Amino acid sequence: MQRALGYDNSPALPVPLRFFLNVPLFALLAAALILWAGPAALASRWAPATLALTHLFTLGILGSAMLGATMQILPVACNVHFPQAERLAPWIWGSLTLGTFTLVLGFLEMRASLFDAASLLLAAAFAGFIGLAAAGLWQGRQLAYPGAREILRAIRIALLALALTVALGLTLAAALAHGLPLTGLASLHVLWGLGGWAGILLIGISFQLIPIFQVTEIYPRALTRWLAIAILSMAIAWTLLASLPGAPATGIAGLALAAAYGLYAATTFHLLWTRKRPKAEPTTLFWRFAMLCLLGCMPAWLWLVARPSQAAALVLGSLIIAGTLYSAVNGMLYKILPFLLWKHAQDALATPGRDLALARATLRTMPKIDAYLPEARANGQFIAHALAVLTWLGACVAPARLIYAAGLLFLISSLWLAVNLARALRLYRQTLRAIAALPPTGAPAGVRAHSNVDKSA
Repeated sequence: MQRALGYDNSPALPVPLRFFLNVPLFALLAAALILWAGPAALASRWAPATLALTHLFTLGILGSAMLGATMQILPVACNVHFPQAERLAPWIWGSLTLGTFTLVLGFLEMRASLFDAASLLLAAAFAGFIGLAAAGLWQGRQLAYPGAREILRAIRIALLALALTVALGLTLAAALAHGLPLTGLASLHVLWGLGGWAGILLIGISFQLIPIFQVTEIYPRALTRWLAIAILSMAIAWTLLASLPGAPATGIAGLALAAAYGLYAATTFHLLWTRKRPKAEPTTLFWRFAMLCLLGCMPAWLWLVARPSQAAALVLGSLIIAGTLYSAVNGMLYKILPFLLWKHAQDALATPGRDLALARATLRTMPKIDAYLPEARANGQFIAHALAVLTWLGACVAPARLIYAAGLLFLISSLWLAVNLARALRLYRQTLRAIAALPPTGAPAGVRAHSNVDKSA
């Protein structure tokens, strides 16, 4: 683990921020779709509304957050930079955002032209991201921090899984657009998207961020060294077995994969439970909940194998997507975003030519990290989120009874998240305006611009 982070390597704030702000946007759209579709959202794994909802989560929420987090964390934790990130990130973000909207409309209307357009946009977004990441990893191979080997190994594997996920997804989109029977690839698309790309990236990032930001012990060395490789091997074995007639032993491969993730979840939960700070922060609560949901995937998988049913498949998918990955992303935002806003405000204060004495006085009165997203606001949203996920799991079994309650709770949670992030951004803008009003060196120092910063925003 890299114990010292290179905060000065952070990209410009808009690079990750635009991706992070997609999270509440697509979460609100997902909640609206649940309320609009009602029980049809859980009619079948292959129902149009279900597919649209799934991709609002996997592309709009998780995809956006993970691309933004990777662009932020690789430079800071590994000293690996995305070349031309400030210039190219807006194009990647725009293609991903518009491509996700188009794909969701394609599922709802089952129109070939929408699938074709979405395929082009999403292919451009992910090709651009993977290309930039690969270039950065290659250029920085000799400059990476010595303690960053574990996270770099996991990110390299995750990028390979992402490339395969995108290739399978584009093939499936073409099949839907032109009526080709390729549903057998759908399970592999899910495997490599959730079990490969998203899961391994989550693991790699947590190896670095959990010990540092949650003040826990470091992960066991054997786990950080071998877990990502083991998961990759299991996913490859599953893929090869699935290609054989009758798909022999895929249940065993799936059980092994669930056990590997269960080991990670149990280890992470233990680290979070025994952290050196006794009081749980909002991020701690979200990650503990995420790990409990990940542990729940093992019995859900056994249920699906022993008694295959629509409910079992929906429960398993919901535990992974909404329970584990979305919870972890939501918690990550409450840790990363306030820090980024605080850091970039500090950087703005350090502009050359600033009156030094006044700048130091302003620095002492500027909003601290906790002021951007107070714990009370985040804790309230955590409760709404946890209730939404639990109600959604119940709706997977009894959709007619619980689907609207789940949709309403998701809507409340998403609105709460959006308001929390909007307030943080408003405080950041107020801080920048106060800093901009400071007089330059040699000017009269009577301006007390920092008094304009509203810490209660």
